[in-house]
Amino acid sequence: MQNIEQIITDALIELLDMPDNSQISTDSRLQEDLGVDSGLLLELFMAVEESLPQAVLDPAVMKPDDITTVGSFVGMVRDSMVEEATA
Repeated sequence: MQNIEQIITDALIELLDMPDNSQISTDSRLQEDLGVDSGLLLELFMAVEESLPQAVLDPAVMKPDDITTVGSFVGMVRDSMVEEATA
Protein backbone atom coordinates (compact mmCIF):
# COMPACT_ATOMS: atom_id res chain seq x y z
CA MET A 1 0.00 0.00 0.00
CA GLN A 2 1.18 3.49 -0.83
CA ASN A 3 2.11 5.92 1.89
CA ILE A 4 -0.88 8.09 2.92
CA GLU A 5 1.16 11.27 2.61
CA GLN A 6 2.23 10.31 -0.92
CA ILE A 7 -1.35 9.52 -1.95
CA ILE A 8 -2.51 12.93 -0.70
CA THR A 9 0.44 14.71 -2.32
CA ASP A 10 -0.23 12.96 -5.64
CA ALA A 11 -3.91 13.92 -5.44
CA LEU A 12 -3.02 17.55 -4.73
CA ILE A 13 -0.57 17.63 -7.65
CA GLU A 14 -3.31 16.39 -9.97
CA LEU A 15 -6.09 18.60 -8.56
CA LEU A 16 -3.94 21.73 -8.58
CA ASP A 17 -2.30 20.92 -11.93
CA MET A 18 1.20 21.21 -10.46
CA PRO A 19 4.29 19.95 -12.30
CA ASP A 20 5.69 18.23 -9.19
CA ASN A 21 5.54 18.16 -5.39
CA SER A 22 8.19 20.84 -4.78
CA GLN A 23 5.59 23.23 -3.34
CA ILE A 24 3.92 20.65 -1.10
CA SER A 25 5.07 19.67 2.39
CA THR A 26 3.26 18.52 5.52
CA ASP A 27 3.46 22.14 6.72
CA SER A 28 1.82 23.53 3.57
CA ARG A 29 -1.43 25.27 4.43
CA LEU A 30 -4.16 23.95 2.18
CA GLN A 31 -6.00 27.22 1.65
CA GLU A 32 -3.35 29.91 2.09
CA ASP A 33 -0.34 28.20 0.49
CA LEU A 34 -1.94 25.85 -2.03
CA GLY A 35 -5.20 27.65 -2.83
CA VAL A 36 -7.44 24.71 -1.93
CA ASP A 37 -11.01 25.98 -1.60
CA SER A 38 -14.01 24.02 -0.30
CA GLY A 39 -14.73 22.51 -3.72
CA LEU A 40 -11.16 21.30 -4.15
CA LEU A 41 -11.16 19.98 -0.58
CA LEU A 42 -14.20 17.86 -1.43
CA GLU A 43 -12.43 16.60 -4.57
CA LEU A 44 -9.40 15.77 -2.42
CA PHE A 45 -11.63 13.74 -0.06
CA MET A 46 -13.02 11.80 -3.04
CA ALA A 47 -9.57 11.18 -4.55
CA VAL A 48 -8.23 9.85 -1.24
CA GLU A 49 -11.27 7.60 -0.75
CA GLU A 50 -10.75 6.20 -4.24
CA SER A 51 -7.08 5.43 -3.52
CA LEU A 52 -7.70 4.24 0.05
CA PRO A 53 -11.06 2.47 0.23
CA GLN A 54 -10.35 1.51 3.84
CA ALA A 55 -10.38 5.22 4.78
CA VAL A 56 -13.88 6.27 5.80
CA LEU A 57 -14.03 10.02 5.31
CA ASP A 58 -17.21 12.02 5.86
CA PRO A 59 -16.68 15.65 4.83
CA ALA A 60 -20.04 16.55 6.42
CA VAL A 61 -18.69 15.92 9.92
CA MET A 62 -15.21 17.34 9.36
CA LYS A 63 -14.44 20.80 10.66
CA PRO A 64 -12.50 22.89 8.13
CA ASP A 65 -10.56 24.46 11.02
CA ASP A 66 -9.20 20.99 11.87
CA ILE A 67 -7.86 20.47 8.33
CA THR A 68 -5.58 23.43 7.75
CA THR A 69 -2.38 21.78 6.52
CA VAL A 70 -1.37 18.81 4.42
CA GLY A 71 -0.07 17.21 7.63
CA SER A 72 -3.39 17.65 9.44
CA PHE A 73 -5.20 16.09 6.47
CA VAL A 74 -2.76 13.16 6.51
CA GLY A 75 -3.40 12.71 10.24
CA MET A 76 -7.16 12.80 9.76
CA VAL A 77 -6.97 10.14 7.04
CA ARG A 78 -4.66 7.98 9.17
CA ASP A 79 -7.05 8.29 12.13
CA SER A 80 -10.05 7.35 9.99
CA MET A 81 -8.26 4.16 8.95
CA VAL A 82 -7.28 3.23 12.52
CA GLU A 83 -10.80 3.77 13.83
CA GLU A 84 -12.28 1.66 11.03
CA ALA A 85 -9.72 -1.12 11.58
CA THR A 86 -10.55 -1.35 15.29
CA ALA A 87 -14.33 -1.05 14.87
